Order: sequence, then structure tokens, then C-alpha cells
Amino acid sequence: MLCYNVVLYADVGTRMPLIRKMILATAGVLVALPSSAQTPTTITLPPLEVTGVPLSRSIDDVAAPATVLAGPSLDQRRAATLGETLRDLPGVTSTHFGAGASRPIIRGFDGPRVRVLNDGVDTLDAASVSPDHAVTSDPFGARQIEILRGPATLLYGGGAIGGVVNVIDSRIPTAVPSRGYQAETGLQFSSSAEEIAGFLGFTVGHGNVAARLEGTVRNAEDYYTAKGFGDPLSRRVPNSFNNGWNFSAGTSWVADWGYVGAAYSEHRTQYGLPNEATVLINMRSQRLDVRGEVREPFAGVEKIRFRLANVWYEHQEVEDGAIATTFNNHAFDGRLEVVHRLFDGLRGVAGVQALRRDFTPIGEEAFLPPTLTRSFGVFLIERYSIGPFHIEGGLRYDWQHIRPSNDQPSRGHDGFSASISGTWDFAPGYAATIGFSRSQRLPTAEELFANGAHVATGQFEIGDVNLRAETSYNLELGLRKKTGALQFGVSVYRNVVKDFIFQFDTGETRDDRRVINFRQADAEFYGLEADVKYAVNDNIDVSVFGDYVRGRLTGGDNLPRIPPGRLGARVDARHELGAGNLSGFVQFYHVFGQSDVASFESGTPGYNMLNVGVAWSGQFNPINTWQVYLRANNLLNERAIAHTSFIKDAAPLPGINLTLGTRFTF
Repeated sequence: MLCYNVVLYADVGTRMPLIRKMILATAGVLVALPSSAQTPTTITLPPLEVTGVPLSRSIDDVAAPATVLAGPSLDQRRAATLGETLRDLPGVTSTHFGAGASRPIIRGFDGPRVRVLNDGVDTLDAASVSPDHAVTSDPFGARQIEILRGPATLLYGGGAIGGVVNVIDSRIPTAVPSRGYQAETGLQFSSSAEEIAGFLGFTVGHGNVAARLEGTVRNAEDYYTAKGFGDPLSRRVPNSFNNGWNFSAGTSWVADWGYVGAAYSEHRTQYGLPNEATVLINMRSQRLDVRGEVREPFAGVEKIRFRLANVWYEHQEVEDGAIATTFNNHAFDGRLEVVHRLFDGLRGVAGVQALRRDFTPIGEEAFLPPTLTRSFGVFLIERYSIGPFHIEGGLRYDWQHIRPSNDQPSRGHDGFSASISGTWDFAPGYAATIGFSRSQRLPTAEELFANGAHVATGQFEIGDVNLRAETSYNLELGLRKKTGALQFGVSVYRNVVKDFIFQFDTGETRDDRRVINFRQADAEFYGLEADVKYAVNDNIDVSVFGDYVRGRLTGGDNLPRIPPGRLGARVDARHELGAGNLSGFVQFYHVFGQSDVASFESGTPGYNMLNVGVAWSGQFNPINTWQVYLRANNLLNERAIAHTSFIKDAAPLPGINLTLGTRFTF
């Protein structure tokens, strides 16, 4: 079913008191509620489908570890950036470079080792170049967010050693609304940064044609941190504001055989860098997507699907009102997949992927020359099921060529990746999983050719044109119980990386910045993730969860910015109330201190985090729904420092933050 998103926005430039703005805007939405609201009927929702795995399957039928956020579980976590939306999930943290730039970290891996996708295609921004660069995917416009780890990531390249974050949007309709239209809207207000964010989406259709328009808007001031930071009379984090908007317009032709469609989208944002009081970022991304799917074109082939994206990206770093550096990125990413069934029990997908990236930095912080990157990959994934056993294997080969504009030589690399994983449903509701992968990540242009001051991270970075492909060997074991009052999932993993590329702090300084060399050495990562849930009764669930990762050079030093361990508990409750359902949660977790630090890196203390939330939701009919929610993050108002951040001392996490929001579909 199609829907459409366009943003509602209230200008905060007048700086009227936040509470007054919240009351007026919320009242305006509530007045629009139809008077015919009825007591909702119970609807059984279909199992969540993981679209990012090689063969789209139910979340309960995925061998590799996967997390899917959709519906209420996503609504409870939506934040201004993708990293902050996902940071509390087991195995996931964020780079937290202030309020405007935050990229996911998975199992201690970040940057180019974590692929961020829009419906299977790269975001094609510059977020992997530097932690102060924002990801162009907006969580407010997401219909579903999938986090994939382990062997399943091979589908998107050997470089996704840490994992894949796949943001499923609704830019291109894949069906025609049964009533001819469908829409959703919402407003959200947060106290810490006096933030107002809104969205509105609308899809219309007739016959075989569907069209969609969507957008979001956000306006946030500098956020408040907790007690014990800065001036006790004003605990705002300087230059941590985050303002922006985006919109998308798309259309598609939908028929019994499948669909084909296109969408144009534009994303603009302006945000400050807390470690540089006079520096702000102006970012603009223009994107054209083309997607299509043909179902059962001939015997033996279930689907042929393709994804194409062309992006024009510009990122300006403004210092004291003048543009100091501009990053331009014109990139293309395309993939073609053929889903086939060779015989009963054996299904697979074969495909090709091509990427072209023309990256041009200009100005003071142009710490690498303009580069042209071309890459091409072919892959094959097969899955065989026999009784309680499910086996999945995959192969991928990648070629890459990077040509700099200066007098340095072009560099070419190729890599071979393979994976095999299995699931054994050894008892009703129980499943044991095992996965092994051998993945090769090819060096990036930044790692090869960097040579200059990088003000955002306070480093002088020097690349190495002789870097080789890094090779990762990952082994993972898992155990899950998927049914009954007691459900759980636990995964343990070990990842040995040969020729791991890392930033080595030489201890020297140049232009008052630390000199960092890109080097290679063997490294190892190991850890675990666990989540246990018990249904006390039909209305109350109790959960405990935790994660831990250790990253270091083999037989040597610790690696920098490795996330500390976490351990927590959560209670979820539900109750029918009047014309709707009342739900709520209380979540508490402890983040341990991090003392396993690299040379010249400081440790961070542990902290406690208490989050609570309540929501009242209901239905006018099986299609039209409404929700009003209130949540409080960091209710203890603790001073929390993200060890994974380059600017952890300049930008602690926000203090107590109250969020009031509404969501409607009609």
C-alpha cells in the first residue's frame, strides 16, 4: 500500500516559549480528529519482512543476525539523525559529532566498513569521509530500518565488514492505494534543543498509476547537556544547532507483473560543529532514484529487480561567515538482481552492481585531491532448505579503480568475498545459527591519498598509496527462541582482519594538529549481543539486554573509539483505554567506562541512562490510525560522554529531554 510524506513546519524564529508552541501545534492537530473515532478492533499484523537480506524473508527466517525497526518500535526511537535513532540497539552505537552528524557504528566498525543504504542503494553522500559529515537519510521519512550483521552483508560488497543499515522509504510507490489515496502526518517537539520537527506524506493513485509526495522539516537550537558540564547557569552545548528540510516527489506504473517508477528528492541541512565555535555546515543533496521489479517473467525466475541512483552532493564548511572548504560529490550507484528458483528447496539471487564516484574537495581543508572512483561487483547467493535445516552460501567479486587528479599514480584493487551460514530449527520455536564469511574491503580514496589538515577531527592526515585490500574472517554463533512467553536471542562473534587499515597517531604535531598516518596491521574484534524477553501476561513484557565488543591490533595496542559494554533492562506495558490503547515503557541501562584505549586516547567514565515513554493510540477504522506520545530520555539527567565520538569532551550527550509528538494516517 502506498503512502506519501510532506512536512508540516512551524517557524521557531520568533522564539515563542516552547510550551506554548507545543500546545498550539498539538491542539491544531487534535482538532482535526474525526468525531467518529471508534474503539479499535484487533488486527493481526503480518511478520516483519527483511528486504535487505539476499532473499526477502520474515525476520524469524533469517540465518544471519538482523534487527528490524518498524511501526511503534521505530516511532519510539526516531531522532534527528540515523546514528542517534539506532544508538540504543544491541551492537549499535553512533559517532555522535554533535546534533547534526551522527553515523551508525556496528560491532566497533564505522566509516566505510558500515554501508548505509536507501532501499538497497548507497546514500552516496560524504558521511564515510569524515565523522562531521551528515548522513542524508532522514529517519522521519523511513518506513522501516533494517540492521544486518555477519554474512548477509556480502550482498552489498565485501567492504561492509561491520554491517549494513538499510533504510526503506516510500519515495517510489509499489502499489496503488485501494481507496485512491493514503496519507500520514506528524509533529514532534523536543525540549532539550527546543526542536520542532514535522512531516506529511501523501500518495494518490488511479488505475495503474500512483504518485507520491513527501517531506520533513526540522528546526533545533543548541541542545542542553546535563549537570556538571560547562557554565552551571547555561549548559547549552555551543554551536550544536541543527536545521533542515527535505522533500521527494515520485511516480510509478504498477501492474500485475510488478512496477517501475522514479523519484526526485532534495535534502538540505545546516548544522554547527560543537568543537569549532565559528564553523557550520551547509549541505545539499539532490537525488534521482529509479526502481523496478518484474515478477515471474519466465519459468525459474521469481523476480528481476533493479535500483539506480544518481546524486549531486555539495557540502560547504563555513567559517566566520565565509566558505572555507567545499566538498562536491557526483555519484552513481546501480544494481540488478535476478531472484531464481533452480529446483524445489533451492532459491537464490544473482546480480551485478556498479558505482562511480567523482569527489572534489576545494579550499582550506581539501586534505585529499579530487578523485574518480569506479567499482564493479558480481554476486551470487543461494539458499537451500531441507526439513529443519537451512543453508545459505554466497560469492562476490569486486573490482575498483581510483584515479587522483594530482601527480600520484592511479590505484586498482580487486577482492573476493565468500560466506556460508546455516540455521537449524532443532525444536519448535528454537533455532541455532552459525555463519562464516571471508570478506575483502578495498581501500578508499581518503585512505590512499589524504595529505592535509582535517580541522573537524583536529588531525593532519597522511594516506598511503601502497595500501592493500584488508581481509576479514568472521565466525558467528547464535541461538534464538522465537515463540512462547520466554523469547531470547544471543550471538557471539569473532572477526580477525588481516591488513586492517587504521589511523595511527604518531604523537607528532603539524599546524597544531595531531599527525595521523593510515597504516595496516592485523586486528581482531570479538564480542556478544543478547536480548531476553519474558511476557509476564498479555499486557506486560520484561526484557534484559546487553552487548560487548573488544577491538585491538593482534598482539598489540587497543584500537581507538571502541564502544564500551552495556547492560540494561526494559518493561513494556499495554492497556485498553477508552477509544484507544495506552502503552508505555521504562528502559534503564548502564554504559560501562572505557579504559581499553589506544595510545594518546583518553578513557571515558560510565553512566546510567533512564528512558521512559507513554503513547495513546487508536483507529478510526482498520486503515486510519492516530497516536499521541510523550517520552523522556536521560531522565536522571546524567552527564554522559560517548567514547566513540571524536569530540566527546566538546559534545556530551543531551541531558534530560522531553519529547511530545503526534502521528496520524488517513
